[in-house]
Amino acid sequence: MTNKTQKSHSGTNAHKPKNTLTTKIIFIVLLLIALLTLASQIIPSDNADQAVNPNTYIELPDRKPLPHVTLEQAVKGEISTTALTDKWHMFLFGYTFCPDVCPVELSNLHQMMDALRKELPPEALPQVVFVSIDPDRDTPERMEAYVKHFDADFIGMTGKKTDLQALTMPLGISWKKEQTIDATGKVDKENYLVTHSTAIILSNPKAQVTGLFTPPHSAKDMAKAYQIAIQTEKN
Repeated sequence: MTNKTQKSHSGTNAHKPKNTLTTKIIFIVLLLIALLTLASQIIPSDNADQAVNPNTYIELPDRKPLPHVTLEQAVKGEISTTALTDKWHMFLFGYTFCPDVCPVELSNLHQMMDALRKELPPEALPQVVFVSIDPDRDTPERMEAYVKHFDADFIGMTGKKTDLQALTMPLGISWKKEQTIDATGKVDKENYLVTHSTAIILSNPKAQVTGLFTPPHSAKDMAKAYQIAIQTEKN
């Protein structure tokens, strides 16, 4: 009787280590699953890294030609917008006396171009064009010298006020010369600001407007969105 009781107790004790070990294994597995789940939420995947902010680029439903106007560039002289059919173009509108926004946007575009140069062949790269909406102060030569400070491949253009209005209005680009009063109470014709839109217009090699990059601009997102845009156009 005593022996049986002892055997019974010893049999029960023999199962305890097994149950404890099983419990530990289950706990470790559950802990690993929890940690992996947490890591997947914290660490972005390759696909997540390639995602583009949907607000970066807005594709237009229809392809409309660039408004037909004549602009002026220091090297090539007068250029018709209808002749911009050699490659993709990105148009940023601003002016060289702009104290903050324009330098930031041109720097963003330079960073975008650096990223694209690593991914695309030269013929697929966009031509960045900085168009002045301050023709009273920005000459073609001044525009050209200004943009080269940001990127050697950028070009600067300007034009007559009537041509600039005919170009920007259909594109939804607004701009207004702000009146500044000097110390004598007169209108200062040399020192003034121009408020303007900062959307960047994209046109395809057929000189058709395909869409616009909306602010705030991220160089990384613009580079990815541009590659998607040109691929979409091919399809």
